[in-house]
Amino acid sequence: MRIVSVMLLPRSGADAASGDCPVLHDLLWVHATPDVRLEHVRVRPTDTGLEAVLFVRAASDTDAVIGVQHLLDRARGPITAHGYGVAHPPLPV
Repeated sequence: MRIVSVMLLPRSGADAASGDCPVLHDLLWVHATPDVRLEHVRVRPTDTGLEAVLFVRAASDTDAVIGVQHLLDRARGPITAHGYGVAHPPLPV
């Protein structure tokens, strides 16, 4: 099991709302395909936005990051529509 962190920042300069956590959680699950091998997602507020922590079954950190990047590529439109952007590439924890 590998853990990958993704920072989501509000795009409009507004503060992140903790009420957005369940919506973004669901967006990530809805766009996850079996090849990502996603096991668990947690989205929580931080000082600057939201952090999505994804637990992925993968042989290496690199494989986990690649899978999460593919997931983000599929979910980017809906994430943006909800007022957030991905701050940086996914990072292994």
